[in-house]
Amino acid sequence: MIVIVFFLSGGQSRADDSPRHILILSAYNYTMPAATQVIDGIQDRLREQSKKKLEIDAEFLDLVRVTDPQHELRTANFVREKYAARPPDLVVAVGGTALQYIMKYRDIVAPHVPVVFAGVSQATYSTLRPPTNVTGVLIGLDFEKTLRLAEQLQPSARRLFVIASNITLEDRRWQDIVRRTIEQHDRKFETTYLFGLPFDTVADEVSRIPRDAIVILLSFFGDGTGKAFVARDVARNLARISPAPVYGPYSTYLDTGVVGGFFETFESHGAAAADLILAIEAGADPVSLPPKVNPTQAFQVDARAMARWGLKQSDLPPGTTVLFKQPSLWEEHHYLISAVALVIALQTIIVAALLIQRRRRRQAESSLKESEDRMTFTAASANIGLWQFDRTTDELWATDHCRTMFGLASDTPLTREAFVAAVHPEDRRIAVGTLRGILRGRAAVTDIRIVRPDGAIRWFRVRARAPLDSNSSPDQLSGIFVDLTDQKAAESEAELQRQEIAHLMRVSTLGELSGAIAHEVNQPLTAILSNAQAALYLLEQDEPNLAEVRDALQDIVKEDSRAGNVVRRLRGLLKKDQTRSEFIDLNEMVDSAKSLLRSELISRRVTIETDLAKSRPTVYGDSVQLQQVLLNLIINSMDAMVSTPVNQRRVRIHTRDAPKGNGAIELLVSDNGCGVRHVDGKKLFSPFYTTKDHGLGLGLTICSGIIRRHGGTIDLQDNEAGGATAKITLPAPPMLMAAQ
Repeated sequence: MIVIVFFLSGGQSRADDSPRHILILSAYNYTMPAATQVIDGIQDRLREQSKKKLEIDAEFLDLVRVTDPQHELRTANFVREKYAARPPDLVVAVGGTALQYIMKYRDIVAPHVPVVFAGVSQATYSTLRPPTNVTGVLIGLDFEKTLRLAEQLQPSARRLFVIASNITLEDRRWQDIVRRTIEQHDRKFETTYLFGLPFDTVADEVSRIPRDAIVILLSFFGDGTGKAFVARDVARNLARISPAPVYGPYSTYLDTGVVGGFFETFESHGAAAADLILAIEAGADPVSLPPKVNPTQAFQVDARAMARWGLKQSDLPPGTTVLFKQPSLWEEHHYLISAVALVIALQTIIVAALLIQRRRRRQAESSLKESEDRMTFTAASANIGLWQFDRTTDELWATDHCRTMFGLASDTPLTREAFVAAVHPEDRRIAVGTLRGILRGRAAVTDIRIVRPDGAIRWFRVRARAPLDSNSSPDQLSGIFVDLTDQKAAESEAELQRQEIAHLMRVSTLGELSGAIAHEVNQPLTAILSNAQAALYLLEQDEPNLAEVRDALQDIVKEDSRAGNVVRRLRGLLKKDQTRSEFIDLNEMVDSAKSLLRSELISRRVTIETDLAKSRPTVYGDSVQLQQVLLNLIINSMDAMVSTPVNQRRVRIHTRDAPKGNGAIELLVSDNGCGVRHVDGKKLFSPFYTTKDHGLGLGLTICSGIIRRHGGTIDLQDNEAGGATAKITLPAPPMLMAAQ
């Protein structure tokens, strides 16, 4: 037997500085790789993490190959005598046979000492039923997953061969598990079990296995003749002679020609057992540490064996570790390849960047040229001329269409003086002021007239701006000329048409009031005739009463003045003059409208009430147009009260300062009529929309346009007590004049 002793020191020491004694008992011979790897894993983990001094001894009892009970007793007495002077503080049993051994001879080898096992299957542990103060790591041999791996790599396989020895308790437990697993497997194979046969028989059977079969090698410590074997050597020999791929559930089978399987490494298994040892040495009660399974199991395959059998790595389960993979050129020389690739990439990037920059510059030049052409064509299509002025050279650039708009030849030089000279004399001051404003960095928009060389006058709108440099002084001015001649002509024509329509509506309104107007004129004429006849009669007397004659003549003058006022008002409404703005007293305008409509109000039995502001509100505008609006509103109110009882027919006119305090003036006309609840408010001011049987639908539209041109607003709303109120809001004279 070989004894291995290690002294491991930790960060802390016992009071007497004596090391803790760990005794490892392996059921195997030291030549078996699995046993030595488990012990290496235990030692490495203890060396890394133990905080105490540890003395580790390992005994390879060779219980698997030598199954004589007397041999077991001899080794138990030997271990007791060997370590009598240094009894172990903890025993580690490696393998199921070792666990069975320590449970049988525990009182001889190490009575009352904690036991940690490793490499024991779940089935063996359940059969042995060790006491609660025995804990350890169960080996997680998953035959099902090893079989799944073989199925995925060989999906067309129909035959299955399973090989194992029949020497140890672990072997027999393994065989029972394998048989149950294959019987319960969802895919049925034609299965051949090669258990407990002589190795030569096994080798002969394996050499005749079909090419498309699956071969799985379990543990093999000895054959049916009792001859001992090392499982790793058996795996190498069988993988060499087998016509089909061989799989196994042990990591030690790798690098022997076996394809692989689902397993844990024996080093990690030993490390897991060492963790339990450390916990017990730290004071944990073994009873509180139940046996556990090492969680590091995974699929592992040998890349060389897969290549030998033509198996595809793409068929491997996710997360499979591929070992012994032939390094590629990249893996062997990736630093050199990376450096060369980096140099080539940098050169390629530089060359590509230069080419891209050159291409982009050409594209930019081409795009700029195309953009300029499109912009020039679009501007010309819209009758717009583009221009730019350079103050440093006093040069004025303009598009060809811009020159055409000014009536200039393409070879005529353009300067600022030439442009100013082309401006109409009445607009020249505006043009110069605009240019000065641009030089101060402000964008400008103005309308001016241009006199072309042929004498034609065109309206142009000038839009200009000047970007500022660091000294806040613009060096260049740029802008556009827009030909507004047709637009101005259309606006002028539209204004004439609006005035014509407004005049026609005034005539129409007066036509509706013709009877009342005739009565209004006839009354003073009748009074004049009566007074003239009375004066003649008085003058025919022998002694005429001159005082009475004088009174009659004064009455004639008064009635003539009254008739003249009526005629003048009618003449003002009927004549078609240009719009004339002046200051208007709204109160006087209301009184004038009342006088003009007095007879109509009497005939319709309508009472008019006024509440005029004492501040004498004054607006600035066209008196004829504003009086037309007022007359229209009063007449609409009278029309709305046709079905209203006579004693309720009242029109109320109110003038006041706007409540917002912005200087605006309000004129309100209210009635007790039917109101506008049943009318869509959006249509009230629409052309040709009317609620009257004899209406044209233009009255309120014209009123709205007149008020809007005077800078005001008009609104029509229902009263809470019935009827409706028209509210006109007009700006104060200074605000309106500033707006104009």
